Amino acid sequence: MSPGLRLLIAGVALAAAAGTTATAAAPVPETAGKNVVLPYPAKAPVVLHVQGLEQARDRLGKLLAAAAPDQAVQLNKQIEAGLKSLLEGRKLTAIPKAGRAFVVVHDVAKLAEEEPAVSVLLPVTDYKAFRESFLTADELKTFEKGNARVDSIKSSAAGHEATVYMVDLKDYVALTIDKDTAEVYAGKYTRAESSAMGAELGASFLSADVSLFVNMDVINDLYGEQIRQFKTLIDFAFGQAGMGGMIPGLGKKQMEAMKTVFNGMFQGVEDCRGIVAGVEFRPEGLALRLQGRFAADSATNKLLKSETPTPLSDLPALPRGLTVYSGSKMGKAITDLVKSLAQQFAASDDDEKGAEALDKLLGELAAAGPQGEYAAAKTPETNLTVAGYKDAAKAFAAEVKLFQSLSAGGRMANIVLKEKPKVTESAQKAQGITFAEVRLHFDFEATVKDLPDPVKESTLATMKRTAKEKTTIWVGTDGKRVVSVTAPDWAAAQKVLDDYLGGKGGVGSDPGFKLTRKNLPADASFLAMAETAEMIQAMAEQFKAIGEAVPGFPLQLGAVKPVKGEPTYLGFALTLKPETATVDVFLPGAAMNVGVKMLAPLFRNIE
Repeated sequence: MSPGLRLLIAGVALAAAAGTTATAAAPVPETAGKNVVLPYPAKAPVVLHVQGLEQARDRLGKLLAAAAPDQAVQLNKQIEAGLKSLLEGRKLTAIPKAGRAFVVVHDVAKLAEEEPAVSVLLPVTDYKAFRESFLTADELKTFEKGNARVDSIKSSAAGHEATVYMVDLKDYVALTIDKDTAEVYAGKYTRAESSAMGAELGASFLSADVSLFVNMDVINDLYGEQIRQFKTLIDFAFGQAGMGGMIPGLGKKQMEAMKTVFNGMFQGVEDCRGIVAGVEFRPEGLALRLQGRFAADSATNKLLKSETPTPLSDLPALPRGLTVYSGSKMGKAITDLVKSLAQQFAASDDDEKGAEALDKLLGELAAAGPQGEYAAAKTPETNLTVAGYKDAAKAFAAEVKLFQSLSAGGRMANIVLKEKPKVTESAQKAQGITFAEVRLHFDFEATVKDLPDPVKESTLATMKRTAKEKTTIWVGTDGKRVVSVTAPDWAAAQKVLDDYLGGKGGVGSDPGFKLTRKNLPADASFLAMAETAEMIQAMAEQFKAIGEAVPGFPLQLGAVKPVKGEPTYLGFALTLKPETATVDVFLPGAAMNVGVKMLAPLFRNIE
């Protein structure tokens, strides 16, 4: 990409977000839910959108103040100084403060060329006023009125001069260094419309402060054959691996699961009609969204069409003091797919009889009618799982039998068992529920023995951080749900059960939890919340363990110290609906502040 284009894109995109107009809350466009005619061609494959123009800059500044209050003033000064330098000689008076700006990629294949088919669209009050205020004095001297509505100027950056073409679209001005693209805007073309994205994608695209739309209909039309050829190559690789060259460390079942995942990814690309990625600078924190829309008659939508998101209202009842909280409720098709990929219970590759027995029991567990699942964990010591079933007694019996059917060399959660699990039925009682006790003895060395040496040590270090070689699980049912808890001993397990089943006040009472939950979708298929300080500390310790396990690892971290204060939570949501799949991530400003305080000393040490 030429320096001229870099200057053009950077200048107008940052100019669009450079103002200081105050806005108190997340902008809700008046056009939300309505069709909006957009200024770029309908067949544009990739479009970047900045909504709110000057508002976006102010909202980003407020977010920085919440995320890093000690550094916010200095950061905002640096941003302002950078923008002032970038915009030297330019004024924004002809650009409406509430307008939308767009960067449009017209031809992905030409992105690496000197004059790529890329345009910048800026909203203007008047084309002549825009020229006289936004263009620098040197650029105005080179202005040439062109034929067929295509004007031009000469613009320089880093000693490189480029011709920039401009087209007056009345409410917008199109700028590009590709003359063919300018001529498209000067002629008659069909404008894009938000309704063509689909109602959900259109709303996500327009409501974000910054968003990206990828028109997968166009991408698949242009590059579908290359994508299919690449899929054929991947299928061939899996076939070769299955014929004798198994990938080191992966058994037959794991290979099948990997192949299913890759095939699903390619199928999703083929079935996808559009993708939107968006960022919203909220007063409470940073909201990220990734959303895809799939053809109604596609294989992907066959999985999605029975999905109905729910509030997952039992999530706040999980006990306080743990690190990660999650809740899920999905339709049978996706639940069965997830269970098959997770491979919670697996026989060794050469134990066909054992595999058949486990498959039969897994079928019985599925037939019990899963009704959603909630979990809370602080690895590796504690894990609580509460799974609802239409027939909880049948599910409980099947789960106990699954543990009893495992043998030495089998796998539990993809970790090899050193010996057959020891199962004691009716071992303990808590809150009126009788629990079976399951003792597992894992063989970490056997799990990683076939991996290449560099990967083996790091994988082993990770495994030791996230699981215990000897683990005890207690499993029981109250007739509506199956409750399982992992803990160092029964006294610790009983405390977790009492906190949850005894109704002593769940994590939902934490203000930080409430804040994050409020900023995620009201209804979702899967929700996960992680306490910030605990999560950062766990990840840093894991990274440190990997660094110590791998000789010559380039980055050695010191200890990460927790910070005092109320708990804050990072949030993640997956929402599945007919034709649409959405991922939302919310990072509260307070959580980012915790992260800055915990991680900043590490970076200072590295420097």
